[in-house]
Amino acid sequence: MTQREDRKHTAFTLAEVLITLGIIGVVTALTMPTLIQNYQKHETVNRLKETYSILYQAVSMSETENGLLETWEIPNVGWNENTYTYGKTFFEQYLKPYIKVAKECKYQSNECWAEEYIKPNGVAEDNFPSLKNKTYGTVLANGSVIGFYPRGTFCEVWVDLNGKKGPNKIGKDAFIILIVKNANNYYGNFPRSGVYMYGQGFQRNVLTGSNFKGCSKNATTYAGLYCNGLILHDGWKIEKDYPW
Repeated sequence: MTQREDRKHTAFTLAEVLITLGIIGVVTALTMPTLIQNYQKHETVNRLKETYSILYQAVSMSETENGLLETWEIPNVGWNENTYTYGKTFFEQYLKPYIKVAKECKYQSNECWAEEYIKPNGVAEDNFPSLKNKTYGTVLANGSVIGFYPRGTFCEVWVDLNGKKGPNKIGKDAFIILIVKNANNYYGNFPRSGVYMYGQGFQRNVLTGSNFKGCSKNATTYAGLYCNGLILHDGWKIEKDYPW
């Protein structure tokens, strides 16, 4: 057999090349959504962990200057026009020196928060949109937006990991972290003062349950508030049963 004949028998035909490309295209189309979703989950966990760490470190450093967290003054002003003022006072008094802020969110402004947030069950969430009108917020250096809602014995820190960008969904890019003065068993199992995920310390069946705060598509009123507690419970992972 000549060298030319050998090349003729080993070369791919155009039809074979097109078939191969078609198979590659089908495989890519089937696997790409999963790859993208896994990447989004990985980014969510990393950003949430980073934002939690920023708050945790800020509280720890502040305690060296301002005394233990259980001695801090956290006003209990309710959900009214004073929420922004007292949230700002709390932030500036205890946390501002220890957190790198890229931007301050103005009162009653749409510049930082999305217009609407969705629960895992697909229903619109009422509280997060109110942030732009009530809560003092800042944009962190990592792009997360945090809003402070002081409530006497603790302060809710409402977090949007990427601001106005989508998906603006509880449990995907919107969460609540708590700065707690005393032990508390209502919002989580908090044995002492500290920085906690909402629902932290509860059993997994509670975190994933269909109760009104559960990280589940079947939960109702405040569906999804336990989602960051579930992520922490699962070792900073988003497992297959997570309502993504």
